[in-house]
Amino acid sequence: MSNKLASNNKKTKKENRALEIARAVLEYTVMALGIALCVLVPLYLKDGYHGVGDCKYELYKWIMIFGCIVVAFACVLYFCQGGLTAGRYTAGNVTGKKINDKKTDGGLTVNGSCRLCTTDYFVFAFLVFTLISALAGGNFKDCIAGYNGWYMGIVSMFSFAALYFMFAKAGRYYKAVLYALLGTSFVTYIVGILHRMMIDIIGTYYLGTEQELADNYKNQFLSTLGQASWYSSFVCTVFPLGLAIFWCAKKKNLRMISGIFTAVGSMTLVTQNSDSAYMAMLGFLFVLFWFSAADAGRMERFLEVVVLFLASTRVMYLLLLLHPNPSLSLDALSYFMVYSKWMSIALILAVVFWGLSLLAIKKQTYLAKVMRVVRLVLLIVILAAVLFAIIILALSAKNAVPAGLLAITEKIPYMTWSDKWGNGRGQTWAFSIRMYRDMDIWHKLFGVGPDGYAPYAYSLYADRLAEMWGNRTLTNAHNEWMNALINFGLFGCIAYIGIFVSACVNFVRKQKEQPVLVGFMACVVSYMCHNAFCYQTVCCTPFIFILMGIGIYISTNYHLRSDMDM
Repeated sequence: MSNKLASNNKKTKKENRALEIARAVLEYTVMALGIALCVLVPLYLKDGYHGVGDCKYELYKWIMIFGCIVVAFACVLYFCQGGLTAGRYTAGNVTGKKINDKKTDGGLTVNGSCRLCTTDYFVFAFLVFTLISALAGGNFKDCIAGYNGWYMGIVSMFSFAALYFMFAKAGRYYKAVLYALLGTSFVTYIVGILHRMMIDIIGTYYLGTEQELADNYKNQFLSTLGQASWYSSFVCTVFPLGLAIFWCAKKKNLRMISGIFTAVGSMTLVTQNSDSAYMAMLGFLFVLFWFSAADAGRMERFLEVVVLFLASTRVMYLLLLLHPNPSLSLDALSYFMVYSKWMSIALILAVVFWGLSLLAIKKQTYLAKVMRVVRLVLLIVILAAVLFAIIILALSAKNAVPAGLLAITEKIPYMTWSDKWGNGRGQTWAFSIRMYRDMDIWHKLFGVGPDGYAPYAYSLYADRLAEMWGNRTLTNAHNEWMNALINFGLFGCIAYIGIFVSACVNFVRKQKEQPVLVGFMACVVSYMCHNAFCYQTVCCTPFIFILMGIGIYISTNYHLRSDMDM
């Protein structure tokens, strides 16, 4: 009997060892794919800013094709070793002990079955509605790759979902991917800052000749991402994570490195020349404040973040004084953040509040209950302000703003609706709303297909669009969520938004055990706020799905808590 038991134990150990190896192959493959995407896609330029969208998509496409083939092979290897077979043991457990009901084996299995969360179901639903929308739109072939120059078709949508699942289920080595993403973004920030001082270290202001780009292009294009809105999308997607690490890190070295990252990121954020970035900034700063207000230690860290951010804007001001760029033309908000004396006053006030927080901690007089009320009041004020702005803009569009408010709203930027509102988003949004309103019920529910906005719009409203845009082409709604409503329909839009919202809910639930999840939530909120005025691109959307996947992986693997550096 003992010989038989020993033989069974030996067999079990061999099986577990084989499963462990298969799993390691899968996890290292996912890590390598993530690093390749995070390093190469943001930095790669083929011919300066000429065709930047095409060249980055081609690189992204081939990395994903090769990576998915290798990952698929690794998955087959893992599954063949019994990775999802009922009653199997964990890959990392070579002792033969079975998984209990409360543990995971690193994200892939629980009690021998695939572990799914709410976000997973929303991703699955989104893929289903993506396919349905492509069929409903009547131009399935065109929806495969998507509109030329944008490439947000079926292939891209499925690649985003694939990235999410890879990291959500096999993201054990996520730290290497995060370091690659944060390190690469740091390089892009440095280049972006230098560009604002007319220091072109990568030669993008020259089209392979002695001919220099015109000044207006120098204001609109910067760093290795190209168009200012693309660059701001990337910054707003990644920057909140580095800032949140500075907020929650315990190790001094990690705090110092993340502090430098935060300072440099803040400097490029206020000079990137896209107003949508400031909506994102308010979003991720409010997230940090919300999770800081009720705790004295966290509040101290939050005020340190604010002080560092404001101090960085003053450093950027000094750099532009010492090395001015005569051709630089900052938008109103960016100009205010860099040159206004009020920012210096805000810095002084932030330092004072920071000092008071230190004193309150020392004397143990921090009023946590009061701060909970304060954050709730602030949330109500923000929601009321947003609702008020929407109502005023709606009334302004109909020339029905009450006379008593008209004198006030006219003095506030963005409070008067017109075709030129938001750099032309006024007419774009108005047109998009009318287009959706005119759709039949089938298209309203299921959409016109991934990246099908332009083909559908020009098939019905070519003359009107020619009057609006001339020789240029309106490719999307310049609002990702409105664009999702048109492309994927009501059901697909709900599923798509559900991915982001459910991920945030998951992060909120687990942030006490894993404070770094606040950073992932900040990234999601920042992305959602920014892309209320922007759109999906290969320069940012893949990375938010990677970050959501990593966040889900961290939140579902409590045994990794001791391995966290934060």
